[in-house]
Amino acid sequence: MIEPLTDWNNGERSELVDIIGTHKLHITAFGSPRKPGDPAVLIIPGLGSSITSWAAVRRQVAQFIRVYCYDRSGFGESDPSSEAPTSTTIAYELDLLLRKADIAPPFILVAHSWGGVLSRELLDLRPDDIAGMVFVEANQEHTLTVLDWRSLANSPVLTGIDSVKVLNIENLHQLTKEEWEIYQASEATAKHQKQAALEYEQYPKSFPVLGAKSQLERNPPILGSNPICAIKGDNGRDFLKLFHAGIETGNGNENERAAFEDVLSTWDEKDKALQMGNLKLSSRQHYFEVPLSGHHLQLTAPDKIVTGVKWVVENMGQNLVEGK
Repeated sequence: MIEPLTDWNNGERSELVDIIGTHKLHITAFGSPRKPGDPAVLIIPGLGSSITSWAAVRRQVAQFIRVYCYDRSGFGESDPSSEAPTSTTIAYELDLLLRKADIAPPFILVAHSWGGVLSRELLDLRPDDIAGMVFVEANQEHTLTVLDWRSLANSPVLTGIDSVKVLNIENLHQLTKEEWEIYQASEATAKHQKQAALEYEQYPKSFPVLGAKSQLERNPPILGSNPICAIKGDNGRDFLKLFHAGIETGNGNENERAAFEDVLSTWDEKDKALQMGNLKLSSRQHYFEVPLSGHHLQLTAPDKIVTGVKWVVENMGQNLVEGK
């Protein structure tokens, strides 16, 4: 007897899905029942990041629309892949996952940081299946040439600085106690750390690969009038806090400190231009900033991401948001 397919459109579901015969990815579904043709949210975390950091966003978004969360290869419950985690491989594996699980489009992609690049690779594979996008502090093809954050993150000025402590994320996050503990435990595993290191190796290579597709230069836009929202946090403010913590510790010589400050002096204007650059993918656009939150809005300002998702849903002409 053939086992019935999992009903991914109703109830809370969680399953390891075999995508290539020897390789399984873990996916979960939450929220409102989904009828054929209804859009659903698909969350794509950033570089070396766990989906568990998105618990507060998922919890709120699931109140008005179906949400799918998955672990990339090597993270969480998902199997490691035999392939290097290039941006195109990650997108291909996600495409396989959706098809093998028989989870139908249309999708609203919610992408954070490097997830911006990964979501755009999925867009390249499935341009007709993406109904909207929410970019959260998202990378795009010009990120490293315009504003290479690694020059600050790897600066001797920040040697030994605990960013979670300095930025007070443990007190500012909006996860429940249990969600925070799950998130912390998931990212501390040897399995997670190994996969994160593999992604870091592939990270810089992904930008020219995406750039070669010329998605931002297309006319008409690749997404047509499908709504997209770009959300910018205040990452420069966070780096400034970390810089002062490094100075207090005595880190860095005069030249290293000056180089750090030089990058920060033009950070906001360059970052804004990069974040708004993603809007070229569609003629229906929305942009806003969250000035009191840094890069990890999914932890410190999940409600703002939910606001972005609601804007996309409302501008699809879908009557899905309660009270609208």
